[in-house]
Amino acid sequence: MKLKLLAVAVTAAISTPALAEVETKTKVGGGYTIKTSDAEFKVEGRVQYDFDWFDGDAFNANGDDSGSDSEIRRARISLKGKVGDWAGKVEADLDDDASTISEAYLQYKGWDFGDLTVGKHKAAFGLEEQTSSKDITAIERTMSTNAFAPGKLYGVSLGNAENNYTWNLGIYDNEGEEDDNMTTTIAGRATYAPIVTKNEVLHLGFGVNKTRLGSNEFKDADQRLDVHLATEKAGSGTIMGESLMAYNFEIAYANGPFHAQAEYFDGEIDEVKGSMTGDTDITGYYAQFGYVITGESRPYSKGKFKRVKPKGKSGAWEVFGRWSSYEPGEDEAEALTLGLNYYANNAVRVGLNYVMGDLEEDGQDKDGDALSLRFQYVF
Repeated sequence: MKLKLLAVAVTAAISTPALAEVETKTKVGGGYTIKTSDAEFKVEGRVQYDFDWFDGDAFNANGDDSGSDSEIRRARISLKGKVGDWAGKVEADLDDDASTISEAYLQYKGWDFGDLTVGKHKAAFGLEEQTSSKDITAIERTMSTNAFAPGKLYGVSLGNAENNYTWNLGIYDNEGEEDDNMTTTIAGRATYAPIVTKNEVLHLGFGVNKTRLGSNEFKDADQRLDVHLATEKAGSGTIMGESLMAYNFEIAYANGPFHAQAEYFDGEIDEVKGSMTGDTDITGYYAQFGYVITGESRPYSKGKFKRVKPKGKSGAWEVFGRWSSYEPGEDEAEALTLGLNYYANNAVRVGLNYVMGDLEEDGQDKDGDALSLRFQYVF
């Protein structure tokens, strides 16, 4: 039913401006755009097909045995629109079993100081989280980002994004319940780029996430070691607590084909009243470095980085390394990722990641190796 409604919306958007003068534009990897004198609509999508091979008990819950699997990691289609001071977006995640609406929001852009967004959208927290999954350098986001970032939630936010600074603050329903009432997340992010030129960028940022936990459970504590189809996770199960208070610091620098970024996360889960467990500290960080061998650079715009766009017909090649660390309570997980990306054009990308993982859990040391391969098509 949801996908039928999306199809109706796309059809209506395309047919509405039919009576006016219409301008259409197709850009490789940049969607299909329809413009009239007073409206603009854009259809976009992505497909990511992944293969994961892993060996060792840091990745395999069954012990030192090897394992492998494949999946359609993401298959999405979206419709964006803008009419006057109003804008909106509807995005669907397509799945074999149950397709869902991942984003659906209305946005008012008529104020000089900021835009108001209402509906299901991504809460502002973290550089890696705000960077689209089609644009991140590695195949998967880090353990820390996945644990701390609220993701896409129903709510309302206010923010502004300029070339050298951004800010956003919102309140959201985190889809949990406590005594038949919704539990909320308050998330905010501010960034400043003292250097923004065509060839050089210096980016600084700070974020905050205050979440009331539904059913007194922090369910995102368990995280795979940066390999999505791995079966072992860092963390000894759900952490009990009433709320999460988390902070994040981010820094990034790019100069020509070289780029680097790092984030630090620190959080505390308040104990449940009357319990004897005490507060639980959760921390994490990552540092990432990359170089585009063919000379291109990663574009930067309004607090986010985009994917590499090849200048020549032979495509672009990029190498990178990333160190990721995550400590949920008494456990500790570390992952080193070495990667190679090939950008055939603005739409097609192939990524290969080699991940070495180490996990200390319940007094046991676990390690392992994994290989991830992604084929990505963006339209």
